[in-house]
Amino acid sequence: MRFSGTAESRPGQFQELTEEECLGLLRSRRLGRVAYDDAGPVVLPVNYVIDSGTVLFCTSPYSSLGQHLRASQAAFEVDEIDDETHAGWSVLVRGPAKYVELTDLPVAAARPTPWRGCEGAQSLHVRITPRLISGRRLERGSAASRSGELT
Repeated sequence: MRFSGTAESRPGQFQELTEEECLGLLRSRRLGRVAYDDAGPVVLPVNYVIDSGTVLFCTSPYSSLGQHLRASQAAFEVDEIDDETHAGWSVLVRGPAKYVELTDLPVAAARPTPWRGCEGAQSLHVRITPRLISGRRLERGSAASRSGELT
C-alpha cells in the first residue's frame, strides 16, 4: 500500500493527513461512498467496516455495484464537513475490489450491517484493499474556509 500525503500543516491550506490518521478516521465512521466505473463514474453510499486495514462492505449480488466489483478497481471515500464553517476532513482509498468468501469474513459482530430493510438481499461482501490512501483536513478559520474554497 502506498500513502500519498504528508503530516505538514500550512496555514490557510489543507493539511495532508498521515496514513495512521486516515485509518483512524476510516475506523471512526460506518457510512462511506464507493466509486466505480459503469460507462462513467458511479458513486453509491454503503455501510462498511475496516477489517485488517481493508474496507469491507456488503451489497446485493444482483445490484450494479455487486456486478461491477467482481474484480476491478474502486475508490472509497469518507468525510465530515461542517456546512457552516467549511471545516472538515476527507479520506480517499483506492485499490482493487474483490468478492469475499464467507470463510474469509470476520466474525458476524465485526461485519458491516446491511441497509435497513435490505438485510437478506445484501448477501455479497466486497473488500477494497488499499493501494493508495490519502486524506486532508481543513481547520476552522483558515483562509480557504473563510472564502468558501473547498477544492
